[in-house]
Amino acid sequence: MTRPELDWRFLLEGMMLPALCLLAGAALLGTTTIYRTRLDNRLEAERQELASIEQERKELISRREARKQFSAIYRQLTGSGIVGPDRRLQWVQALRGSAATVGLPYLRYTTGPQEVFAAPYLVAGISAPVFDSPMDLQLGLVHEADLLRLLDKLAEAPGLFHVRSCNIERLERNAPPESDQANLSGSCQLAWFSIPPGTSLAAVNQGE
Repeated sequence: MTRPELDWRFLLEGMMLPALCLLAGAALLGTTTIYRTRLDNRLEAERQELASIEQERKELISRREARKQFSAIYRQLTGSGIVGPDRRLQWVQALRGSAATVGLPYLRYTTGPQEVFAAPYLVAGISAPVFDSPMDLQLGLVHEADLLRLLDKLAEAPGLFHVRSCNIERLERNAPPESDQANLSGSCQLAWFSIPPGTSLAAVNQGE
């Protein structure tokens, strides 16, 4: 009994269609995958671009709000006499007037050169530069409270000062205390602050 011969041509023709369908499906799947990948990449790029635009929008709003706040601060500082040139002549006049109002027996003072005020919370390039002008006082006091009255009166003058140190000593006298003579001697070190008008803070205000 002989084994029938295989009809390879018929077999190949029968497998041709499934093979073509398989190849077509694989090609379609590959094309779809590539298209989907490109679409996902494009979508992700658009999302990143939208996120960048949103971030820029938030930063713009933040800068605008900061400008409004700095502008208000600038106007307040200008009105109080802090923004501007060194006003030591006005400070000396205010000191003399305050001493006369309080009724100090004597007042001596010296002023030093203007210096850059350094503090950890002031960042170079961001914060406005601040300068301080030192002032040393030698006072004759009738009572201890005269020193507080003098500083309170001086605080009403334009500008801003900081009391670095103060010291009071009783004068050695054999006579009883007098109501119009110095019974105490006082010394104080003050620092008057000022911000130059040509600063970034001024530029922000002018940009409004």
